[in-house]
Amino acid sequence: MTKAIITPTATIGYYRNARTQLIEVTLGVGRAAKRITVHPTLFIAIFPDVDRRWTGGTIDANPSQLYALGLGPKPRKEMTVKLADMPYQVRYVYAPQIDRYIARLLGTRQELSSNPRHFRHVTGVSNRAVLGSISLTADQARALGFIIAQEEVAADELSA
Repeated sequence: MTKAIITPTATIGYYRNARTQLIEVTLGVGRAAKRITVHPTLFIAIFPDVDRRWTGGTIDANPSQLYALGLGPKPRKEMTVKLADMPYQVRYVYAPQIDRYIARLLGTRQELSSNPRHFRHVTGVSNRAVLGSISLTADQARALGFIIAQEEVAADELSA
């Protein structure tokens, strides 16, 4: 299991005013949009990845960056979520002419044909599923017949 920290982001628009040389920042659209003018050094300190030569654009901002600009409330705690260990994406299609599922492992050039009963048992897809995309664990991908490299074990882990 891997962990991910979920932080909501908002897209803000910005441009450098040619007359004042200040940066105009806009959060939202229309009448509900919040607008603020900040000094370029503050903006670059909050968003270091922005190219200083550009005169405008859009950028994603997290709650702490919006708070630093003065566009949002004080950020709440970030959520930590445990993600399932399913790094393998498989697209499949049922071929009724040959009564088999054709499955392709995305990111590789592997494609295989599988017995429908075995495919449904391993993946858990419905009997009526004829086309789709699923996430599989390494064990499920190996059970279908895809060639998945085994995790390397360090020599010191073997002796322990």
